[in-house]
Amino acid sequence: MKIFKFLMIALVAMLGFISCDKDDCNHYDHSADLVGTWTCLQENFAEALVISADGSMVATGLADGKYWEDVKGTIALKDGKAILNFEDNVTVEGHFDIIPGMAFSIVTDNGERMTFNYCANDLSEEVVGMWVCNDAMDSMRIHSFDDNGNAIFTGWDGYLEKYSVLENSKYKVVGDLIFQGGFNNETDSSHYIVAKLVYTPNGTAYGDIMSFKHYIFDGEESTQSWLRVKQGLNLAGKNYDYSKMYLSNVKGLDKDIEFMGYTMNFATLDGTGLNKMLKTILFNIQFPDAETMRYSGHYNGVEQFYNAPIEVEGNKITIKMSEKIPTLKDVEFYAFQDADDCQLHLYMHKTAFINFYTNVQARLMANMDAQFDITDAESINAIYSSINNAVETINLSLVMTESTKAL
Repeated sequence: MKIFKFLMIALVAMLGFISCDKDDCNHYDHSADLVGTWTCLQENFAEALVISADGSMVATGLADGKYWEDVKGTIALKDGKAILNFEDNVTVEGHFDIIPGMAFSIVTDNGERMTFNYCANDLSEEVVGMWVCNDAMDSMRIHSFDDNGNAIFTGWDGYLEKYSVLENSKYKVVGDLIFQGGFNNETDSSHYIVAKLVYTPNGTAYGDIMSFKHYIFDGEESTQSWLRVKQGLNLAGKNYDYSKMYLSNVKGLDKDIEFMGYTMNFATLDGTGLNKMLKTILFNIQFPDAETMRYSGHYNGVEQFYNAPIEVEGNKITIKMSEKIPTLKDVEFYAFQDADDCQLHLYMHKTAFINFYTNVQARLMANMDAQFDITDAESINAIYSSINNAVETINLSLVMTESTKAL
C-alpha cells in the first residue's frame, strides 16, 4: 500500500511538471502561485526564497561553501521561463514548471535543475529549545537554540570532524531550512552547514522529534533525529535505572585498570565491558530531594549506596563529594530530562569521568580494606594519578530510564 501511494504521488508530480511544457500552460500567469516560502536542498546547493505578491523576494542560501543571507531580489515569469534578479548582481534564468502549492522547478540552459518545495509552516519558533540526538550510534549530541539566533553544541561534530564541548554558533531558520555557521565566532562562510527540518510534535512517548537532513561527506545524505529535552532539571523524587551508554573519543595507555571488579584498557576500550558492568551491577541513580543524589550498584552480591550533596545550575550538576570527605573529588557533568522526566541523559567529559572513577574506587577500597584511609590525601591522589595517567581523552554519556523501584 505504501509503495502504491508513493507511485501515485510521483505520477501526479510528474504529470504536474510535464503539463506546463505545453504551450497553453506557458501563457498562464502563475505569479500568484509563487507567493509564500519555498526551499530547496540539493547536493552543494540550498536556498530559501520568501516571495511576495509583487514579485519581490528575499533569499538565504548556501552553495559551494558560499553563504548569503536576506539578499533582496525579484522573480518574474515570461514565456515559460523564470527570471530571478538579485541585488548582489546575480541573475538566474531557466525553464519554469510548477505544481501550485507543492513545488516548482527551474532548469537553466546548461541543464542545472533547482527544485523548490512549498513551506506551509515556518519552523523558526519550533526549533528553539534544547535537543539530544535520538539515534546517535557513537556519542551523545546535545544542541540548544535560543530565540536570538544563537546555538550551543556538545558532542561529536561529523561535519567539522572533531569533538566539541559547548561550541557556539549562529543559526537562521527560513521555512524548513536551518543555516548554521560562525562556529566559535569564525567568520569563514565555508564552515556553514544547512539542513532540512522535519518537526513532529509528540513524535515519541518521550516528546517532540526534530529531524535534520544534511548533504555532507562528499554528497552523502545524512538524517539525524533529535528529541526535545528540558532546559533545566526537575530532580526531586526522581529515580532512574541504567539503560544504555555512548562512549567516544577514547584514547589512552595500553594498560589494564580495574574498576569495580572489571578491567578497562583505554587503548582498546570500546564500551562493551563498561556497558556490561553497569547492567550487571544494576546501576541506579536517585534524587531524594533537589539537593541530594544517591547512586547505587550491586558489588559482590551486596547493594552499595553512595549519598552526596549536589548543586544544580541549569543543566549542570556538581556532585559535592568534598563536602562529605574533603579528600574526594567534586564531579561536574551535564544532565538532560525529556518532556515527562521519563529519561535522564548524563554527559561526562574526561575530568568528570576521572573524578567519578576516583571517588567510586576510593569508596570500594575503604569498604574492602579496613587499613585504607579514605581521608588520606596521598591515598586518594594515588588513585587519581593512576587513572589520570591512563586516560588521554574520553567522553561518556549514559541514558537512564525511570525506575519502578521505590526511593
